Amino acid sequence: MYKQITIYDLLDILHDKLGEQNWWPARNAEEMLSGMILIQNTNSKSVAKSLDNLNQVTQFNVDKMLQIPELKLQELIQPSGFFKNKAIYLRSLLTAYRDKFSDWEKLPTNLLRKNLLALKGVGNETADVLLLYYFHRPTFVSDNYAMKLFTQLHSFTDHPSYMQLKKAVQKDFDFTSKQAEELHALIDEFGKLKSDFFKDYQLLLPIF
Repeated sequence: MYKQITIYDLLDILHDKLGEQNWWPARNAEEMLSGMILIQNTNSKSVAKSLDNLNQVTQFNVDKMLQIPELKLQELIQPSGFFKNKAIYLRSLLTAYRDKFSDWEKLPTNLLRKNLLALKGVGNETADVLLLYYFHRPTFVSDNYAMKLFTQLHSFTDHPSYMQLKKAVQKDFDFTSKQAEELHALIDEFGKLKSDFFKDYQLLLPIF
């Protein structure tokens, strides 16, 4: 018989086990946004090298970043991989940040998410990370670490899509933005441990 827990219990257990995370680690908004693009399909060590390169050249001044020639930008972010596409995505996101984010902050979350998804290189996961850490909207990021953990927690029998898991969790998701940030960060940090700590637990989710 599994020990049944809720998403709120999960946050408490992970917090007790791993402590406060205080994500997203960055010196300023421009570095944070850059990291959200560069982290796609790579690891944090590779991203750190790219971010250091960008910092040396631009000090994360958004106008300087947008003035970098395309080939030079690709060279700076090359450690993160997929650098040709990521250069395009990074320029698109930083342009929106400079020109549109102050207006977008006033939008309801569903419309804001729609606008983010319309940007080049921003899919479901990146949109939710932006909602969570830049716009401080309480939302759930059903990334690969969450999928892995919720499978270990016997939360579903059929493997859900990104949006199926997100919607199932958010049916009961009365978190502040800070709590939602911590939940995401803790799930990701736990996923890096390759632990089977939760093998005897079951997280109850609505059927999707």
